Amino acid sequence: MSKDLSKTQLKPEHPDRKTGYERILTDPAPPWFVELYPGGDGRGFLQKLDRHAVSFHHRSNDRLVISFDNIGVVNDLSFAREPWGWKFFRDHNWSHMGIFARTKAWFRDEEIIDYLEAKSHEGFFEQFGQVVLTGSSMGAFGALAFSPLIPGATVIAFNPQSTLDERLVPWESRYNFGRIQNWDLPYGDCAESVATVGRLYVLFDPFFTPDKLHAQRLAGPSTIFLKTWFSNHFAAPMLRKLGLLKPLMIGAMDGTLTEAEYYRMFRARRTLPWYMRGIDERGREAHPALVKAARRRFKTLRRARMQQAETETGGSKT
Repeated sequence: MSKDLSKTQLKPEHPDRKTGYERILTDPAPPWFVELYPGGDGRGFLQKLDRHAVSFHHRSNDRLVISFDNIGVVNDLSFAREPWGWKFFRDHNWSHMGIFARTKAWFRDEEIIDYLEAKSHEGFFEQFGQVVLTGSSMGAFGALAFSPLIPGATVIAFNPQSTLDERLVPWESRYNFGRIQNWDLPYGDCAESVATVGRLYVLFDPFFTPDKLHAQRLAGPSTIFLKTWFSNHFAAPMLRKLGLLKPLMIGAMDGTLTEAEYYRMFRARRTLPWYMRGIDERGREAHPALVKAARRRFKTLRRARMQQAETETGGSKT
């Protein structure tokens, strides 16, 4: 096949960017594509748009999860790129629609709006017993913003922006490229989406002011706020480190996750160095004695946890 390629295809002008043809020759196909290619065992489709792409894996009519990209992957041109959460949803045999983004535009684009509206109008989402929309940061905005297309859906939003419309959130100074997009397009304010959701889980760090202000705009009768202290803008990575992300997602989807249960689970943070650093950074000047006591308690708990892990590991080998 390489003999059929032109010099431009084999040697693109940009030294850090491979052409699609080069990637075919050097990179393996992504696991999600293995289900969808003509010889694969799965059912579904890949829809390529100008600035977005949509993958769909049909596995069961019981539950569909729709996930949205965050800005951390928009420049990833590799074949290895996966829809957000794909492995987790596959392992549980849930149908999955992954919304890929190729720009940091917060889905302020008529093409993706028209696409999802068309799916809603044709009754695509109605074939599933439950629909869950989820994502982190920009992806969390997308999940909640488009949830009115599926009234009664569950939304799990990690560090969501409620909008980047400067007329509504003049205090938001992050995401320059996102703020200059067309916020007069539909689905531009997640505060308007809250009324149509079945359940909305919002995870955020109350000490991180921008995310806290966005969360306050998402209050409603179906909103459940779950605080991830000292996670900054990285609630999902912190929960993953604690081994809580998957059980949290399952509990939220099943409707069994309560605030009390979440905070019981989140006590695991007490042995996480990330969490202790947050306490230290925030309190060492104003409350040095309390921070010192917290550090001693952290060392005691962490030592006990490590000893327990060693005991359990030793026991499993016998």
